[in-house]
Order: sequence, then structure tokens, then C-alpha cells
Amino acid sequence: MTATVSKAGPYYSSGEIKFSSLRSNFRAQVRKETSGGSETFNSDTAQIKASDLRRITSTSNTNPTVPDATENANISTSSNWKTSQFRNSIKYYYITQSGTDVNFDIDAQSWNSNLNKNVRKFLFVDGTCGSNTSSSPAAQLSATAFNLTVDTYGSILGASGRGGGTGSGAPEISGQQGGDALEMTSSSGANNIVLIRTGARIYGGGGGGEKGTTGANGTSGTCTFRYEHQYCNPSEQRGNCPSGGTYLGTYRVRCCGGDENTSGCTASLYRNICEIYSPNPGGTGGAGGNGGPGRGYNNQEPNSLAGVAGTAGTQPSTCSQGGTGGATAGGDGETGASGGEWAQSGGNTGNSGSGGGAGRAIFGSNYSTSGVINGDTIKGSYT
Repeated sequence: MTATVSKAGPYYSSGEIKFSSLRSNFRAQVRKETSGGSETFNSDTAQIKASDLRRITSTSNTNPTVPDATENANISTSSNWKTSQFRNSIKYYYITQSGTDVNFDIDAQSWNSNLNKNVRKFLFVDGTCGSNTSSSPAAQLSATAFNLTVDTYGSILGASGRGGGTGSGAPEISGQQGGDALEMTSSSGANNIVLIRTGARIYGGGGGGEKGTTGANGTSGTCTFRYEHQYCNPSEQRGNCPSGGTYLGTYRVRCCGGDENTSGCTASLYRNICEIYSPNPGGTGGAGGNGGPGRGYNNQEPNSLAGVAGTAGTQPSTCSQGGTGGATAGGDGETGASGGEWAQSGGNTGNSGSGGGAGRAIFGSNYSTSGVINGDTIKGSYT
């Protein structure tokens, strides 16, 4: 995590404090527009009075001349006002995020207990905030805040939704929801702004693709086995076949125990011909392929959204006398659906689930958006 603090101030750590300087620093000063820039000052020569320089504590004031801040706690809000109370005072409070942060917690930064005060605060997002899991946004505010601007020059990228069938435990069918990029939930807060600059990216993650269907099982067939039973004993019943067999006929083979041409042939050798039938199941259908992952901070590679091909169906067993008895192979499993691009839902298959929904760019409460808002800077819902 790389986050640095800077301030417009602290002012007057020593030396004389003049009204002209207080007018410049507190009434004429304009905040810096970039993390590496400097504050500017409006032309202001009008008279300024002590009553104009009292500390304002109302959180409904969106641009207080002398703001309420931890650093300004000594400045009077009414009577007993003195210039000496401005020792180490500030006008604006800045935090700059740079580099790469996963699940950047805005609340946890070094705000010096100023989030819920009316001092104007600016978070410059110059680097990248990302998330590796769709259950957690890439950057998150979940505290009461007033007059906070998230000034975005870099990227805030939601997580990829997992493809159907790729989770742990019982295999799910549906693709996973894409992750959200920025949460701005400020209970009871006000005047919190997400300012989007040219080149910024606030992108919700894409949903995972649905798992493919299992291939159909093949049709069953019947294996046929020819059974032959020979006997000489005249008492044996003609047509004797094993249980389930079909009698096809009885044929005389030769004389039993003697020569056909001698008078000693007293009995004939017979052969019963039977056919025995047994079912032969069709081949098993192949498994459906897993759905592809959605686009996200943790899946930015090109050509990485495709679902996996299903496995081939199996062949039926071979009958003992050859062939399959008409049984057919199982069908191939369906290819899993592709995951969604940034802030797009995952694809569907013929299965009983669905592709994962799209992640949001910005969500929460008590915030507004401004700046350069188009299809390049924001992908996903943001209000």
C-alpha cells in the first residue's frame, strides 16, 4: 500500500500572523488539481474581518473559509478569537494513492480524524486499485464523510467473476457475479464526489460464463449370444435353453457313441440352438466444460475469457461376439460459455443456471460523480 499525506498548511508555526496572509490562505486559496501540483490563489484585496475567520463546524457547508479540522481545533467558532489560534492550521487535506493496492480501504487511511469534519479532503488515485475476489470492491469507503473528493487519474478495477464449475466444493453451474470497482457508502455523509479525469478507468468486473451441459447418453442396444446345447439322452427335452434364451431349433449331429453306418447306433446326438439377449447401455455423455472467467483486475490478459470445451462422450461396451448390439456413443459435453468483458454479464449455455452478472463501477450512498464520464473512463453502473 502506498498512500502519502499532504496538506495546504500547516501554517504559522512561528512568526507574525497578518490578516492579509489569513485572507490569502483561507479565503483566496484554491486547492491543487493534481497530487504533484500546487495550490493557486484568487485575486482578493477585499477587507477581511475576524468574524470572517471563525472556524465553521457545520457539515452542510461545502466550502468553509476556515474549515473544521483536527489541526484547526484551537480556532474559535465565536468569541475569544485570536490570530495566534491559527498556529499549525490547514486549509485542505490530501492523500495520494500510488503504485498498486488490492482492496484499498479509504476509511483506514491517515485522515487524522478529519473524515467526518467539513475540511475539504481529496484522495488522488494516481495508481491502480484492484481486487482479486468479486465479493470485495477494489476500493471502499464505508464511513461517514463530508466534503471528500476521490480525484481519479489512475485505475480502480473490479475483480473477475469466476466461471461456472471452477469453484471449490460442490460444482456450481452458474457463473459468478463480476466484482465492483468503487464503493462510496457514507451513511449520513454529504458532498462526497467521485471526480473522473481523462485517462482514468473505473471498471466493474465481468461475470463468469455458465458451465456447459453434460452430453446426452447414447441409446441402448442388445447384445446377442448364441448358445448351443448337445445331448444324446432321448429323455432330454427338445428346446432346452437357459433362462431368458430363445429356442431356434434342434438339429441332429451324428450318432451317439457309434458309427452312423453300423447297426450299433441306437441314439442320435442332437444340438439345441438358442440365442440369449442382454441389454447393452449406450455410452455416457461427456462432462460439460467449465465457464470462462470474466474480465477483471485479476484477469486482464487478451483471449482469456473463453470457456473450456466439454469432454467427449464414451463409447458403449463391445458385445462378447463383436459389435455393440446397436448401442451408440454418448454425446460430447457442451463447451462452457465465455466470461463477460469489463462490466458485462457472462455468457449462457443450455444448462440450468446462467452467466454471472456484471460488476458495478461505483455504488453506495451520499455521493455524486463528475468529470470526464464516457465509455473509456467508466464501465458499469455508477449511480
